[in-house]
Amino acid sequence: MTRYTVIAEDLDQENFSSFGHTIQRPEIVAPKQGEDWDCWVPLARLGSGDPSVGIVTTRPTDGIIRVMEREPKTEFLLPISGPVIQAVAPGADGPECRSQPSADAVKAFIIRPGQAIVMAPGTWHWAAIPLHDEEVLYFFATEIDEAGTKADLNPWVTFKNGDEVQVVSK
Repeated sequence: MTRYTVIAEDLDQENFSSFGHTIQRPEIVAPKQGEDWDCWVPLARLGSGDPSVGIVTTRPTDGIIRVMEREPKTEFLLPISGPVIQAVAPGADGPECRSQPSADAVKAFIIRPGQAIVMAPGTWHWAAIPLHDEEVLYFFATEIDEAGTKADLNPWVTFKNGDEVQVVSK
């Protein structure tokens, strides 16, 4: 029997290129931004027609949510650096509707590294909020402007009656 010793290397695209591609936080300005978050997408694809992979840096906020968005298909969210809070609301009338989310239906969940969620098609959601400090998370979703899914719509929709939600942790 032979035992081989392999020295672990720091990951970068060049040293991993023979095996696929890396997904790392880009060093360029995020193409999509909000007051408390930056988003780089797509960073990779899992295959033809499959969801794209994105990364989000989310910063501490006052927790006030005025708008939400939703995806026509599922969205997978995986915190990397620390726990995040994901606020969600049901999309009772299907993923392609043009209605508004209801503030009184919002729920919020703490998702810790090692845990992940898959949001059902049409689920309203806000960008994840860090539980404590700036955090990084990956998400997998069908791009908004693919195949006419929502290209003509602003994905961020206000709550009914101009309501707001404030998310707090225990």
